[in-house]
Amino acid sequence: MLSCSASLPLPAGRPPGARSRLGATAMFPRALFALLALALSGCFETAPLTEAASRALLPAAGPSQVQVLRNSITVAGPGGYCVDTEATDESDIEAFVLLVRCRATLRPSPVLSATITRLESDGNPETLRRLTAFLETMPGRAQLSRSGDPADVTVQQATFAEGVIWLLIHDEGNPRSFDETYWRAILPIAGRVVTLSVLAAAEHPFERDSGLSILRGFVMRMRAANPPG
Repeated sequence: MLSCSASLPLPAGRPPGARSRLGATAMFPRALFALLALALSGCFETAPLTEAASRALLPAAGPSQVQVLRNSITVAGPGGYCVDTEATDESDIEAFVLLVRCRATLRPSPVLSATITRLESDGNPETLRRLTAFLETMPGRAQLSRSGDPADVTVQQATFAEGVIWLLIHDEGNPRSFDETYWRAILPIAGRVVTLSVLAAAEHPFERDSGLSILRGFVMRMRAANPPG
C-alpha cells in the first residue's frame, strides 16, 4: 500500500486498453494535471478527519462560518451546521474545515468538510470538465484516496455540471467512524480550487439522493458566502 505522502506518476501516454477513460484528457497539459493531483490529494484530510472521529463528532457550539487563509475565503455550511474549531487545520497555503450539526439529533447527522487547496483556479470551466475523466483513472483515484492507494477507491459516479465536479466515492481508507461511501464536490471558490465533502456516520449511511442534496446545499452556501472566482 502507498503511504499517504506517496503519489503515483502521471501517465506519459495512453496505456493499452485505456483510451476510453484517458481520451478526454489526452490534450490536457501534463503540468496542470500534476498540480491538480497534488492539490486534490485526499491525504491532507485524513489526519483531521481521524482526530475528529476520535471525539465522537459531538454537536459543536462553534460559529456558523469561519474565514481562512488570511481571511481570503469564508467556509460556511447549510443552516444548522457549525464549525468544529478543534478540527480546523490551516497552513500558509491550504486549509481544512470540518462542520457538524450545531444541535444533537435523534441519529448521527452527516458531517461536512471543506478543503481549500493550494491551487488557484484558472477560471476556465473546461479545466474541471477534463479533470472529471482523469479522476476515474488509477492516478486520479490515488489522489482521491485517503491512503494514497487507488485500490481503496471506486468512483461510483463522476459528473460535471453547473461548474462543479460531482463525485460519489467509495473509499475503504475512510476513518472507521464514517461510511466508506461519500459525496464530494470540486469547484472554484474565490479564485481557489476547493473540495467539499459530505460524510455519513458508519452506522447510519445516507441514501444517495439525500447525501447529494446536502452537498448541493453546501455548494450553494459556499458560493453565497464568497465573491465569484
